Amino acid sequence: MPQSKVSSAGFQKIIDHFNMPDAQLVSVQKGYRNQSHLLRLPDGTQQNLIIFKSEPGALTHIANAHAVGRFLASQGLPVRHATDPRILVIKNRQGAVRHAAVHNYLPGNTIPWEAYTKDHIKALGGAMGDIHRALQPFAAHLLPDAAQQNMQLSKRMERYFSDRGVQQSMRKKLGVTSVDTQFKTLHMQCAALPNQQALHLDFVRGNILFIGTQVSGIIDLEKTARGHRLLDIARTLSFLLVDCKYKPEHKIRKYFLFSGYKKRGRQPLSQTHDFDLLEKLVDFYLVYDFYKFLRHNPYESLLANEHFMRTKDLLLKRGLAR
Repeated sequence: MPQSKVSSAGFQKIIDHFNMPDAQLVSVQKGYRNQSHLLRLPDGTQQNLIIFKSEPGALTHIANAHAVGRFLASQGLPVRHATDPRILVIKNRQGAVRHAAVHNYLPGNTIPWEAYTKDHIKALGGAMGDIHRALQPFAAHLLPDAAQQNMQLSKRMERYFSDRGVQQSMRKKLGVTSVDTQFKTLHMQCAALPNQQALHLDFVRGNILFIGTQVSGIIDLEKTARGHRLLDIARTLSFLLVDCKYKPEHKIRKYFLFSGYKKRGRQPLSQTHDFDLLEKLVDFYLVYDFYKFLRHNPYESLLANEHFMRTKDLLLKRGLAR
């Protein structure tokens, strides 16, 4: 049987709870926020049992993901959604709490960003446009505010990069003397924009499944929040600019924004102020990714991390780091 962190007895209790006592465990895949157990049912169909990471607010994140996922699935989009409305609470002997839920199985595989062709990038933009259009009538007031969340992230980054020990280590080990974290005005602008709606906000490589060059599945909606669509676009564009190393930036923007989001996804994106704001949001997400690298890795190891080095180079190029 495939390896899982859940004991055999614990696993059996979980699938019994969801009325799947004869389900067979096919595979286990560990992600950043969860562990996915692919199950095969006696009738030959497959389901994903997701066991979520223990973290503050996890139950709310899962419930929000379920609501948005069900809404998108009802409109025929290939999105992971709960097939059972229940969310199981799991406690270990130390009192730590995790949650489990059952979702539909989606075919396809993730692929490295550096392996993306122009058709992959166009399909990605088109899929985001489809989601944004479909989510316009969703009751987004029930979701957390993305601009406020980003405001809190900016405050944490300001505290981190103002620390003298951090500054000394960055200068000595990475050759970086300072990082721009002044994004308060940007987040206030985003909060004041009209047409706030539900967003995915984690539309990145590990959460998009492909069959060939067609998007076959969109997963992990736990970061869903309310905000302007430019936040979603900028989050994905910041990843593409870093990881599509064999394509010039203007081509990435053309494929994702114009051939994908605007043409295939049938979403407007033509006003000058949209592009100005979009680039500022890309700046924010690049700094945020840089910050996450520093928080979770020894500085010395980052020099061998290509994604980090490309992020650092982009920050220097865009004047966000010195």
